[in-house]
Amino acid sequence: MEACAKCGGRADFICPYCSRKFCRSHMELRYTGQDRGLRSRYMCPTCWKKKNVVLNENMVNASTYQTKKYFYRS
Repeated sequence: MEACAKCGGRADFICPYCSRKFCRSHMELRYTGQDRGLRSRYMCPTCWKKKNVVLNENMVNASTYQTKKYFYRS
């Protein structure tokens, strides 16, 4: 289970550029208002501060993400 970078709870998205993990409550809103059914409603807050817009449709889903496993032979 991946943990949110701000609250330590369950993460929903992993940013592919900065590789930080966030839950929906700590993501930056793309726009305020009603949910109109668009695919991407949230942005990465770390990349947003650097003036780089990374939408959640481009992010990795944290619930299906599997970390790399390394096997060593001796």
